Amino acid sequence: MKTFTTSLLAFFLALGVASAQTVYINSPAELEGSYSFEAAAFGADINSDIWTADAEFADDGTGATSSQACNELVNDLTDKIALIDRGSCEFGTKCLNAENAGAIAAIVFNNEPGGATIAMGAGVEGGSVTIPCVMLSYEDGQAIRAALENGPVNITIGAIAFPNDLRLGSMDVVVAPAGMYPLSQLDAAGDFVVNPGATAVNFGTNDAPGFSVQAVIEHTPAGGSATEVYNESASSETAILSDSTSELVILPAFDVFDTGEGTYNINYSVSSDSTDDTPSDNSFDVNFTVTERTYSKAGLDMTTGRPNTTIYRTIGGGDVEFLSIFNIPHGEGFTIDSVLFDVLTNGETLADVAVEGYVYEWIDADGDGSMLNEEVTLAGFATYTFPSDYDDTAGEVTLPITNLITFEDTGIDIPYDGANYVIGVRYFGTETIFFGFDDSYDYNQYQQFLLANETFSDHAYGYLVVTEWLDQVPDFEGGIGLFTDLPGSSVSTGFTLRETEVSTEEVVGAEVFEMNIFPNPTTDLLTAKLTFKEATDFAEYRITNANGSVIFVSRDNDVMGQEQADFNVKQLAAGQYFLTIRTEQGIQTKPFTVKR
Repeated sequence: MKTFTTSLLAFFLALGVASAQTVYINSPAELEGSYSFEAAAFGADINSDIWTADAEFADDGTGATSSQACNELVNDLTDKIALIDRGSCEFGTKCLNAENAGAIAAIVFNNEPGGATIAMGAGVEGGSVTIPCVMLSYEDGQAIRAALENGPVNITIGAIAFPNDLRLGSMDVVVAPAGMYPLSQLDAAGDFVVNPGATAVNFGTNDAPGFSVQAVIEHTPAGGSATEVYNESASSETAILSDSTSELVILPAFDVFDTGEGTYNINYSVSSDSTDDTPSDNSFDVNFTVTERTYSKAGLDMTTGRPNTTIYRTIGGGDVEFLSIFNIPHGEGFTIDSVLFDVLTNGETLADVAVEGYVYEWIDADGDGSMLNEEVTLAGFATYTFPSDYDDTAGEVTLPITNLITFEDTGIDIPYDGANYVIGVRYFGTETIFFGFDDSYDYNQYQQFLLANETFSDHAYGYLVVTEWLDQVPDFEGGIGLFTDLPGSSVSTGFTLRETEVSTEEVVGAEVFEMNIFPNPTTDLLTAKLTFKEATDFAEYRITNANGSVIFVSRDNDVMGQEQADFNVKQLAAGQYFLTIRTEQGIQTKPFTVKR
């Protein structure tokens, strides 16, 4: 595990992390209780005080959209809690307009039925907001709207202390290894395994004995209905002390191979031997999806079918690249086709802004799970410039990958099973450009699970960020970092896989180049001599063992008419191995034996 640098990194649109905070409806009686919410990173820290007032919807005088508060409000909200509908403008703008109208706090309601609350980005004006701002669900908004027709609704926001108060959020649950996973890679048991588990935070003034975790997984195939496929629970023998976090409780593993394609919803719930005073925040749902072709660390956006974006992030302006790491267990015969990501600017529009996508191959030569510069090579790239007449500040980008060898938009053919690839999305320039993140899919507890089992590797990160490059390739040893407070967040970058188009030329390797290996058997050194009858731009060398596991891969991009490659095999155990050489002209494989 490497040490990440953070001293130069800062983010503008950030996640609001829940701590000892509550949104509580005091009256009317039928709505009384605490409500699940998401706090904005901008505005007042709701853990620092308590705000109580009657609530009133904002009105900016625009008719049907007046409660979206995108313009100066026409109603006086002095000493009120402003109620605002999501849509049409930035969250920071909505909350600032409410504050300017006299509101002491603002609640934004999601505009998507069934949609969870999301992290609210500051946008251009969020930095000027000084009141607390939170988001509640669409359904909660409808209930409050209906209650207001019959009288006042009184709400408290802030650091309210209850005797018994367990809480569960996105940073407390173990997610699947990826939010979107392609069906082609679900080829056998063990390919995609989820290890459900959770912690909980005790914000109550009492200790919480008898802490337990339950996870229920429902599977919904495309066009079908939800079916329960998993229901497990476990308890901790250790009570959660007041104002502390529980140990991580891990439940039995769930192998996705048994159920296949579709969307999976994990409902986590926590409880203790005490009756919770705020049960609404004792459960949390997280989704992952086995898709037809898309692979992403982020979850699925059910509306667009793309990787989900709940927020945008960057560093303090200028050059930046965000990276995601993927293992492709059954990659041979498939091609990395396109890269998908979301972009945002704090300027007027994205017109004429250029963004880039990169595909790097990572061969973990030393098997330590950490990337070294010498282990990573650039395999493909994609570039896109928004049109001059583009008039939006946000954009969804899907780019075909240009192969670095052929310079055609043919994608990257995956040469062997178990290959590792790093997908990067990059901006070079002087503007401040943000990339999409999915904060509903947090890898924090998944990383803790892997650390506890001594299986942690760079694959566990939902993202990496780089600000230094070596010949256009990220400096994986000196220039990689994480946002200090957001190690579990996932960048909303994805890529698509398709079956490789089979070339008839790949089966005639023996006719276009000669391959000799010696000595065979060998003990220390294996030499391969190649003579090419036609020019080739590259030669790729791969050694596999008798079980088909790849133990060495390298690529030569400067190939002459005759080549010699030497391989040090003194560390290999005795047995039979295979050397495969792939060029533009074809593939040849020859066995060799190591003796001891």
